[in-house]
Amino acid sequence: MVDLDDGGRAAAGCCGSTGPAFNAQVASDLMGAIVSGSLDRIDALLHPQATWWVQGWGMMTRAQFLEAVAGTIRRASVRVMKVQSLTAQDDRVAAEALGSFAFAEGEYCNSYVYLLTMADGLILRGREYMDTQVAARFFGR
Repeated sequence: MVDLDDGGRAAAGCCGSTGPAFNAQVASDLMGAIVSGSLDRIDALLHPQATWWVQGWGMMTRAQFLEAVAGTIRRASVRVMKVQSLTAQDDRVAAEALGSFAFAEGEYCNSYVYLLTMADGLILRGREYMDTQVAARFFGR
């Protein structure tokens, strides 16, 4: 887990706060924060200028992404993210994961690929790919 400073951000100089291994740990911490429902932790892992793009939904600002994740966390009584692979190079991380979320209307399962770009030890840009047909069937979109 990445150490946080007093402001809740990734601590400068901790764990060698640059480089592929650190960036991979930040990505892993993001998945763990989604599962645990820790919005504070998700917030702490995002760069102040972060943006997030989701296939089928489009581009979101940092605030919009946090709001969307908060909605998922509030609605899902169970959240599982199983990381299948994690690859980091330079300032980029690719993570492949299987997600399962228990909502009142049923269980939603999908496969994901997250492409993250890091800056200052935080997630600057996220791109989230999924099976859009699975999402459309479940969410009616």
